[in-house]
Amino acid sequence: MMTETELLKAIYEELRVIKEELKKLNNKIEALEVGLIQEEDISEEEAKELDKLSNETRKVGIAWDELKNELGL
Repeated sequence: MMTETELLKAIYEELRVIKEELKKLNNKIEALEVGLIQEEDISEEEAKELDKLSNETRKVGIAWDELKNELGL
């Protein structure tokens, strides 16, 4: 059985891995957004809405169940 310290270390390591994966996903999202904007001519209003949605997504993040599935946990 794991000690409390070992458990905390394991949790910390998992959180570190999750943080790195979130950074990678965020970079992919940003790359996709750039690609979409370059391929499509959009109005200024649509661009503002896309910026708003992308900012909200970054703030809220990804649902835990979705993240676990994405990471294969």
